[in-house]
Amino acid sequence: MDEIYDKISDPDLWGVDDSEVSEIQNFYANKTIFFTGCTGFFGKSIIEKLLRACPKLKKIYLFVRPKKLSSKERIEKYFNDTIFDKIRELQPKFTSKVVIIEGNLESPNLGLSDDDKNIIINEASIFIHNASNVKFDIRVSQSLNCNVIGTKNMLDLATQCKHLEVFVYVSTAFSHCYEKHIYEKCYPPPCDMNMIYDLIDNDRAHTNGLSKTAITELTAPWPNIYAFSKAMAENLVEQYAKKSDFYCTIFRPSIILPSFQEPTSGWTDGNLNGPVVISIGTGLGLLHLGPSPLNNSLDMVPVDMCTNALISTTWATVTDKNKSDQVSVYNYASSVVNPISLIQLGELGYAQGIDFPSNKMVGPLYFCSTNWYTLFFIGSIFLLLIPGIIGDIVLLLCGKKPLALSVARRAIPLIPDILYFSLLNNWRIHVHETTKVWDKMNKRDSELFFNDLRKLDWSIFCCYYWPSCRKYILKEPLSTLKQAKKRFFILQSAGKIFVIGVICLILYIFSNYLSLLLIPFINLIKLLNFFITKN
Repeated sequence: MDEIYDKISDPDLWGVDDSEVSEIQNFYANKTIFFTGCTGFFGKSIIEKLLRACPKLKKIYLFVRPKKLSSKERIEKYFNDTIFDKIRELQPKFTSKVVIIEGNLESPNLGLSDDDKNIIINEASIFIHNASNVKFDIRVSQSLNCNVIGTKNMLDLATQCKHLEVFVYVSTAFSHCYEKHIYEKCYPPPCDMNMIYDLIDNDRAHTNGLSKTAITELTAPWPNIYAFSKAMAENLVEQYAKKSDFYCTIFRPSIILPSFQEPTSGWTDGNLNGPVVISIGTGLGLLHLGPSPLNNSLDMVPVDMCTNALISTTWATVTDKNKSDQVSVYNYASSVVNPISLIQLGELGYAQGIDFPSNKMVGPLYFCSTNWYTLFFIGSIFLLLIPGIIGDIVLLLCGKKPLALSVARRAIPLIPDILYFSLLNNWRIHVHETTKVWDKMNKRDSELFFNDLRKLDWSIFCCYYWPSCRKYILKEPLSTLKQAKKRFFILQSAGKIFVIGVICLILYIFSNYLSLLLIPFINLIKLLNFFITKN
């Protein structure tokens, strides 16, 4: 166990065989990458790994929205994130390979200046289109304009490039979530582009956009506009692949979690999303009730392994000697090759919640489930909302910033989508093509760009999953651990006393009512006994 914890604290101890040549490093040598979506959680991880593991990479152009800061100031601010601490030590001048290009996916011609457009056309050898609007509840016109029209404009730009080898589109494993088995293939599109333009125009024509009822009817069987838009964008990539001179790849990751080992174990950028919201809510003693079935597999992947998979599948696509006009599709998901259920995740994570409690806890740590969804939503009010209000009052009285309700406000709107994507459906996302890439990689690349989900040990991952949430999201240093454990003991004890008190109260009330109900029967027995004895 000590060896495992040493590896967790220092990823270099996992070891990389230097005796073999890295084919992937050689592939990226002297390449120029045009990258979109660099500011998000996944985007930061990709940029960091490319710069750190591919030292001969020529240049990376980062496509970002225009802001008041200069390019130099933006680079300094961007690379100030903790994910770049390790590369900053290894390669102090690594930012010299990075160039900011201002643009906007929602603007005509991507908002590019003529000079920047010419630079991309003349220099780019790899396009990685990772940018998208991932919100489920935005207006239809916003989602479609960014995710569909923006992707089309990117593909149009790519066709003008003189040295482009591959266009990589980052989609989602849930782009066709109406299917229970999701394969590495292209599915029929939701509609044609004429309908997309009509939807955008109709949404903009209404002050508040299209109604939820209309959106539900128009996007069915897709559960929301995000999945609908990603499916449509995939179809665009498929169509362009048939007429382009470069390779086209669709990369579909499932739910992305904090890192497994790179650049540090458990790294996350501090955003509350998906399963992390549930983890934070449970760790703070706010969430206590979840829906069954608990045996459904949660399809999740660590961000660093997902990053390595994207880098590896891009290499595999281009180095495949049998070029065709078919787009390459790679799913990156764990449900088939290495599944983990909610109950397993809970058991593994609970121990870490005890060993590394938060100093911001407002309630005891426990979690239960119910198959009755009406009870689940009613229970959420009594076990989430009301305790949150009480917890915030306590924090205010202690002179601290209220936390419970802010987490609750962010968690409650996410519950329907989290239920849909994480718990209520039991997808099987197949990774046949991705498995071929794992088997194709030599030993050095398999270690340097480790992404074989068959070899992921969930028990090791869970050793630092909650501690990383505590560190990066709750911003709690280890120096607060002693005080946090005292707080944990008090809250757990109070929780047990409360439960015992409620049980005693219920038994007391029940016994009183039971005695009242038994009185007529007792009197009847006495009366019968009287007649029997008299006779």
